[in-house]
Amino acid sequence: MHTIQDRTQELRNVAIDAVLNLSRGIAAAARADSGNRNLAAARDYQRKAQFFADFVEAENSMGFHAPQEAARILARSIDYSRMGELALRGSAPNRAAP
Repeated sequence: MHTIQDRTQELRNVAIDAVLNLSRGIAAAARADSGNRNLAAARDYQRKAQFFADFVEAENSMGFHAPQEAARILARSIDYSRMGELALRGSAPNRAAP
């Protein structure tokens, strides 16, 4: 039981750090150039990343009830943060996001 929760917490921490880094990058980009065309896409990815991280946090079992699903959701959060950082650089992926 503790192993599942420890692994989920570790992955949650990675997801939250990724969202925070993206948020800081968005803020810096907005300060540097508020007309940056890439900000809208990056903000959209940040909202999605934050939603998935918050979902696992609000569920409050730290993966105990459904560890694979918690890991899948946190991986999605991390991926959205990654795509947001790419969007800030002007190289957002060309794939549909669910």
